[in-house]
Amino acid sequence: MSKNPPNCFICGKNCEDKLDKIFYCICDTAICDMCINSIKKNDTTWICPNCKEACNLEESTLFRD
Repeated sequence: MSKNPPNCFICGKNCEDKLDKIFYCICDTAICDMCINSIKKNDTTWICPNCKEACNLEESTLFRD
């Protein structure tokens, strides 16, 4: 899978047009906003399907409020 532009690790969808809705793990794995619900641990945490790291939903987005 190409890393440029970012593709969702789960569905493989090209996410170049919605970078503000992508979640990233420290291992450089991208997850789209549609797939994030399938790997959520709770309302604030998701588990990376690549490295199994627990990631904070708010802190793992590229653009934050």
